[in-house]
Amino acid sequence: MERYLTKTELKQRGWTEAMMREMLPDPEISVNPHCRRMKMYRWKESDVTQAEKKQAFLERVERRKPHQERAQRAVKTKQEKMKTILTSAIGNIRVKKMDFQKVTRRALGATRNWYLITGQWDNTQFNPDEKTVERWTVNYIRHNLTEYDSFLFSVKGKTGISFAYPLYRKAVLEKIADVYPQLSEECARQATFNETAEEIW
Repeated sequence: MERYLTKTELKQRGWTEAMMREMLPDPEISVNPHCRRMKMYRWKESDVTQAEKKQAFLERVERRKPHQERAQRAVKTKQEKMKTILTSAIGNIRVKKMDFQKVTRRALGATRNWYLITGQWDNTQFNPDEKTVERWTVNYIRHNLTEYDSFLFSVKGKTGISFAYPLYRKAVLEKIADVYPQLSEECARQATFNETAEEIW
C-alpha cells in the first residue's frame, strides 16, 4: 500500500514549500481530519524519495544549511532568554493572602458572573459540590491574587513559551497550595504539565 507524506513531514526532511512546488508532482488534496475547514496536502513517499536522490534537491539542501544553522542558533538564544525570564518569574511569584471564606465567596461570585456574562450554563453553578468550589477558588486565586495573567501577557508569542508556560503554571499552583493549604489537593490535581518541558529546562 502506497504511503503518503504530509507537508509537515516533508519540511522535517529538509523541504521548503518552493522546493515542493518545483520538484514534486501535484499533491493529493484532502480534508484535514483535525479541522474540516482546512485542506491537507499529501505526496507519495515514492515520489519524494526519488526526488531526494536528484542533484537539484541535494544542492538546494546544501545551500540552505547556513540559513538553517543561523535559524537554529537564533531559536536557541531566544529559548535561553525565555529560561532566564521564567526563572526570574518563578522566583517572584507572590500569592495574596486573604481570609479563606472571603476568597471562596469571591470565587463563587466571579464564576457565577462569568456564566451570566458569557451566556453559558452549568447545572453546578448555583449548587456546586465541595470539589467544584475548590476548583473555582484555585482558578480565582490564580487569575486574581497572583501575577499569573500578567506573566502570560508579557511572554505571549515569544519563543519558548510552550515550554515555559506549564512550568510557570505548576509553580504558581504550588505557591497557592503553600499559602492556602486547604486547596493543596486541588492544586496538585491541576498541576499537570508536559514532562518534556522539565527535561528541556
